[in-house]
Amino acid sequence: MNKFSKILTGIVMVLTLSAVFTSVVLADEVGTAGASPIKNIEGLITILNKIVVLMYRAFFIVAIGFVILAAFSYLTGGDDPEKIKSANHKIIYAAIAIAVALISVGANVIIKDLIQNK
Repeated sequence: MNKFSKILTGIVMVLTLSAVFTSVVLADEVGTAGASPIKNIEGLITILNKIVVLMYRAFFIVAIGFVILAAFSYLTGGDDPEKIKSANHKIIYAAIAIAVALISVGANVIIKDLIQNK
């Protein structure tokens, strides 16, 4: 799999997770009444906050998984340079997941300021 395919797969996975989290949050907010939870700016901000929190948690869970897998690869790698290289890549992926989680929180604050400061 070339680099472009990996990036495209990552983007598709992030968008899919976003759609799933959005549907979960909206289904939670709509409840049995079936009415839209977004009636004003505060409702929109509440929904965005819930989506960001879910994404934040998901990316940190992924990061923890990559760190555990990397630790296992380091422990079982021994003198095999391929396993050590794989473990290094997993640590990099964990750092990327943490960076995306932190960026999502920052983006949430920026979007909130843009919406409220008309």
